[in-house]
Amino acid sequence: MVRRMSQAPATARGASSQDDLAQLLARAGAGDRAAERAVLQRLSPAIRVFAARRLRGADAEDFVQDATLLLIAALRERRVSDPAAIGSFALGICRNLARERARAAERRAELWERFGPRDEDADPGPGLASGFRRVVLEDCFAMLTERARTLIRRAYVDGESNTEIARAMSLTEGNVRVIRHRALQQLRGCLEKPLPWSDA
Repeated sequence: MVRRMSQAPATARGASSQDDLAQLLARAGAGDRAAERAVLQRLSPAIRVFAARRLRGADAEDFVQDATLLLIAALRERRVSDPAAIGSFALGICRNLARERARAAERRAELWERFGPRDEDADPGPGLASGFRRVVLEDCFAMLTERARTLIRRAYVDGESNTEIARAMSLTEGNVRVIRHRALQQLRGCLEKPLPWSDA
């Protein structure tokens, strides 16, 4: 008897908590920013733990911000209303974001491996090379036209085929090949220029 009596309040508290969260989700979807912040306060610790287990420092903080923005968008678009599912929904956002970042990093590494200078050509010292090279690659990438950047991103980050790219960008497959070839040539030329520390 005592056990049943002690369990009843806990069950009631759990149901009350679920009801409160359901109301917060409804209010957040209706544009209530205070409710939105309250939902985020409940989920932020889990998002931070997810990030901390995989990343360090500024990278972890960037991940938390990106995941939080995606969650805010989902709340405002009313894509989640079940309080029992909000935790797994936030976890799904984190997992998808982590996969997207991993794929982007792999594609960037592949692009650098194919078109970047060799280590022996420019070695600024331990701890500096990888970060600086990424900046150089991003600077060179920014010099491409918007159409070329979009095409290269679709090919090397999203992994789309020529047919998919042509359809999405209203081009012929021949145009896709020409634009990609020219863009890669431009990237190669930019990346093969002497790096700043070479003149130091």
